[in-house]
Amino acid sequence: MGEKKENLDFFQTTYDCVIENGTVIDPKTELRTIANVAILNGKIAGVTRAPLKAARTIDATGKIVCPGIVDPHSHADGQLFSGYVMASMGVTTIIVGSCGLGPYPVKEFLTGLDETGYPLNTAALTPQSWILREKAGIESPYHQATEKQIRQMAQWAEEDLLNGAIGLSLGLEYAPVTSWDEMAAMAKVAAKYDKVMPIHSRAGGWNSLEATREVIKLQETTGVRVLISHHVYQCGQGMMEESLKIIEKARRQGYEIAVDSGAYCDFACPVGSEVFCEGWQDIYDCTYHDILAGTGKYAGQRLTEETFNEMREQDPDASVTAFVGKPYEVALALKQPYVMMSTDGGFPNLAPGIGHPQTAGTYPKILKDLVRDQDVLTLMDFAKKSSWMPAQLFGLETKGFIGEGADADILIFDLKRVKDNATFPGLGDPMAQPDGIDYVLVAGVPVIDGGEIKKDAKPGKSIFAKTELWKI
Repeated sequence: MGEKKENLDFFQTTYDCVIENGTVIDPKTELRTIANVAILNGKIAGVTRAPLKAARTIDATGKIVCPGIVDPHSHADGQLFSGYVMASMGVTTIIVGSCGLGPYPVKEFLTGLDETGYPLNTAALTPQSWILREKAGIESPYHQATEKQIRQMAQWAEEDLLNGAIGLSLGLEYAPVTSWDEMAAMAKVAAKYDKVMPIHSRAGGWNSLEATREVIKLQETTGVRVLISHHVYQCGQGMMEESLKIIEKARRQGYEIAVDSGAYCDFACPVGSEVFCEGWQDIYDCTYHDILAGTGKYAGQRLTEETFNEMREQDPDASVTAFVGKPYEVALALKQPYVMMSTDGGFPNLAPGIGHPQTAGTYPKILKDLVRDQDVLTLMDFAKKSSWMPAQLFGLETKGFIGEGADADILIFDLKRVKDNATFPGLGDPMAQPDGIDYVLVAGVPVIDGGEIKKDAKPGKSIFAKTELWKI
């Protein structure tokens, strides 16, 4: 009797919103069907084919209805412009603080975000390689941490995890003399609480394979759950196939190795960073002309030795893109069943016309190129890799699926029309809004409504992770 009443209540309720007649893609159950999705109080109340009453209905006939995208590697760091740009391609939740760079302390950042409001749900990692090293008084990325500094950083990392950080990140390429003792100390803190450790590996290009092995060794030695960051950017210069074999061997042996990767093979980073260490031309087999200024006075221009050195000295935080990758390796990485999607996008201080198109183009580019045009990935693959897998990795139990009890973070798009319009500076606007992304709901509130960005919508919530000692 109780079950019948519950069903009756479900069909008689007037919902906040009902998404009608869409093609629902649920990666949790691998269900693909035509259905109506009911939303009430920021949650999905149920999925049915019966008609439902609602304050608002969205006709999704002929369109895909899937979980909102969970980006496991964002650098938006609370910046409003980046948040809305990322929402325009379907992102509803971001995890900031990768590469050892981001807001700190996490509790203060997340609390402030809730006070001001933000369009996206946000979780944050404790950033070690830039932020904690600097806090410990390490003045140069080429200075090794002392035993005392390592102990202090480990203590700060543990405090940050206990205050809501969702994991702990390393950016080894940006602190190239990081010792094994320093890495292991950080990893042991994360492993103590079974937190994920995203790692920007120590080297790209021709040194990337040994750098990948180092990450795996860290997992083997400490038990920490590692996430290898933006893998195509690290190993996408002709080394992808060999790097995947290394990872797959480790996974077969039971190592907990996760991988994220994006839609582009040409990476962006600060021009003053240690990526451009001595000998970088040989490491990446490239010249100054292969470097494009993304921000700063030379934005949109290929660099020369003179302009490169000028930027390094006078504007070291300016973003540049290195055109060094092999485009075919994007698909090679993303089609692996253990690789999830990420952007590496959303750097603070972005604006129209500057930056890297990853912030606005990643997911529509994958949908257009790899799902619709090339049939490398299915729609179910896309939903899994863009939402369910990152949500599961980071313990976001109410995200990444379409079903009763899920957060109403939902993406509605037209696969026939979807198209990335973002391109590199000098060719167009890296922040251009894509076509075909019609609705993006965060907690049931449209941030993208009929293809339009609602710049007053700030329904995102900060995610304070629970931290408990790991035990079986």
